[in-house]
Amino acid sequence: MGEKEEDTEEAWLQLRPVEPLPSQCCGSGCSPCVFDLYHRDLARWEAARASNDRSLLSGKQSQCYQTGLMSRCVKSWRVGDTAFWRGPFGNFFYKPNQYGELLMLAAGTGLAPMVPILQSITDNEDDETFVTLVCCFKTFESIYLKTFLQEQACFWNVRTFFILSQENSPEQLPWSYREKTHFGHLDQDLIEELVSRCRRKPFALVCGSPKFTEDMAKCLLCAGLTKDSYFLF
Repeated sequence: MGEKEEDTEEAWLQLRPVEPLPSQCCGSGCSPCVFDLYHRDLARWEAARASNDRSLLSGKQSQCYQTGLMSRCVKSWRVGDTAFWRGPFGNFFYKPNQYGELLMLAAGTGLAPMVPILQSITDNEDDETFVTLVCCFKTFESIYLKTFLQEQACFWNVRTFFILSQENSPEQLPWSYREKTHFGHLDQDLIEELVSRCRRKPFALVCGSPKFTEDMAKCLLCAGLTKDSYFLF
């Protein structure tokens, strides 16, 4: 007998998530964005299809880090509570063509101050600054602004790399991410490799947790940069 109707190729294709239109993204940096949700559901669909197990399509995953300080704080909120926000800290004023290359090292929400700087460079046809953006996240699903970052990487002077600390299988990633994703942590060896691969003398921007920022500063110094060659948000 042939395959059951529910297991046919056509049946699986009907279950494939539909990619949002660009107009469905408000562009305000929502997290998760509609495109983040699409990539999450697409990865789930691909895994379910590969194992021929539809039950994987209904799996619910937490949107928070269970042990994260911010997640635990958010879970404690009640209706009517007021929250005050500060940061990222640091006044970095960017001028077009001020640096030969910007090496951006961002962990999690540390991506936030990098976005307007990167956008200002790619929006300015006269700005010939090279950019190497390194984004550190726990999983592929937790990467913010995937569509924006993919679009930025299409510019001639922009390269993006991803460091995933809680994944180790490139086969689970969309093909467009496989060659630019490293599994593990952003360590001294990788920093030295990134600095050596910069096309011009880099000026580094670092934003993340206090521990991440401290570690990256030490790595950059060991990689040959001076204290006036990087900025810590």
